Amino acid sequence: MRLDSSYILSTINPVVGLLFALTFYLIWRQQPDRRHILHWAVAFFLGSLGFSFEFLSYFDPMFRLSDGVNIFVPICVLLLVRGVCLRYTGIAPTRLLILILGVTYLTASWINFVHQNAFGRGLTISIGIVAMLTAATAAMLKYRARDRIDFGILVALLAASVLLLGRPVLSFFIEGAPEKGLIEDTSFWAVSMKVAGLYSLLVFAILFMLRIAADLFAELNQQSVTDSLSGLLNRRGFFAAAETLAREATPALPISVLLLDIDHFKHVNDNYGHQIGDRVIRTMADLMQSSAPEAAMLGRLGGEEFAIFLPNTGSMAALAFAGALRTSMHLQHHVGIPSTHPVTVSIGVAEGTGEDLELLLHLADIGLYMAKNSGRDQVQMANTEMLVRDRRQRSGKPVRAGR
Repeated sequence: MRLDSSYILSTINPVVGLLFALTFYLIWRQQPDRRHILHWAVAFFLGSLGFSFEFLSYFDPMFRLSDGVNIFVPICVLLLVRGVCLRYTGIAPTRLLILILGVTYLTASWINFVHQNAFGRGLTISIGIVAMLTAATAAMLKYRARDRIDFGILVALLAASVLLLGRPVLSFFIEGAPEKGLIEDTSFWAVSMKVAGLYSLLVFAILFMLRIAADLFAELNQQSVTDSLSGLLNRRGFFAAAETLAREATPALPISVLLLDIDHFKHVNDNYGHQIGDRVIRTMADLMQSSAPEAAMLGRLGGEEFAIFLPNTGSMAALAFAGALRTSMHLQHHVGIPSTHPVTVSIGVAEGTGEDLELLLHLADIGLYMAKNSGRDQVQMANTEMLVRDRRQRSGKPVRAGR
């Protein structure tokens, strides 16, 4: 057994691959719903297994690095690509990947056993891997919400493809075609294979970890602005997003805001229980989500109070939408509540053309107050004239007729 520096160096790729495989596996155990992480864990394990053949060759000559790489690395890439596709599109072209893998193995085996051509076998494996990497690249290009990490992964996929195709060609011009079974560990063919493998292990592992960390951070940030019961934006998230929408409104492109309050909600909780009350909250949120236009912003401000921002929507369209939503809630059947006691909602509406968010919400609140005072289960529109009256009433000044 040869115990020199090459013996130690032969463990670098297998150990690095195994460490990353274990890391991804442990991350997946904490997030079992993210299947792409498990794919990456298994992929790195198989990559480690393929490169371990060089280390095993010191104990048994039947283990050759080229054999290990040619057998396990294509499967490693298939799982890596499938993980990328699952992360970015939610689906993976499994049949296509298996077809590419099968054709690659059959062609490489034919070249290896019939023509005894190590160069042809290696080039075929490289072409098959590049074909699978192309599927991952295509999946990422379909993903529209790419960030810098995604751009890095795209660059890494392209760089890996160039490296895989360029390595055997460059090796051919430097050393000529390698002979089957006679590839030296110190040859450019073998060394470039190990360097390419180490590059891929390190670069993809780092980028994938950054992607997982960024996804987790985005999820935590989303949870911080989302109401857990209704699934809508919470008060913090709604106000943060609404500020910009209110300022961007113009007379030509107005914005309408709806404030909704479930009528006699305390009566629902007191008489039917908080569990039924929570169901009513979720039903209200579901109705809002199913009926609101795609551009609308929905939020639960707290308790039984909700808000809806309708961009590029004037008062007439907003009133029509609010009326339909009120009717849907009135007709809704709630489990645990007798149909003789319908749950209703009062809605205040205001139109904004660039006003401050606080002023716009105050107008909608005046409309909601009017709806409540007029008997509930109504929609009321507020305007600036009503705001003036409200302020004068609060200050104790008389309200003049016509104002």
